[in-house]
Amino acid sequence: MIAFRPIEDSDLPLLAGWLSLDFVQRWWREPADLDDRPVGMIQRYRLDDHPEWEATLHLTNAAGIDYLLGDPDLAGRSIGSTAIGQFVPGVFEAYPEVDLVVAVPQQANIGSWRALEKAGFSRQWSGVLDSDDPSDDGPAHVYVIRRAR
Repeated sequence: MIAFRPIEDSDLPLLAGWLSLDFVQRWWREPADLDDRPVGMIQRYRLDDHPEWEATLHLTNAAGIDYLLGDPDLAGRSIGSTAIGQFVPGVFEAYPEVDLVVAVPQQANIGSWRALEKAGFSRQWSGVLDSDDPSDDGPAHVYVIRRAR
């Protein structure tokens, strides 16, 4: 089972280490809670708190998620898809006004978009985003999962 907890100050050195890994830097280019052994990071946010990103994605009433695995040896073991799948219900609970959750991996990050698909997300759009964020450089896929009604 994967457990979630808020990030604490004592986690910052571990998170900084993960963010500095070449394995992570390929996909997470911004400077920068699971189980008893921390293995990654996942965060949520409302798109309308980030109007430029909301306009770039052409989505409303949505929340976004970002995530990473901090250990390349754990890739391909369904940890990412399991974490995402377990995290999404909490996103809908935290943001009752949103209708969907969105994630935007680079097209070349096959493991990331496969994890989203395994977690129930569907691809809504593919192409190059009109964004100044260096993490958005290159072709991307926009994945969404809708709130169950």
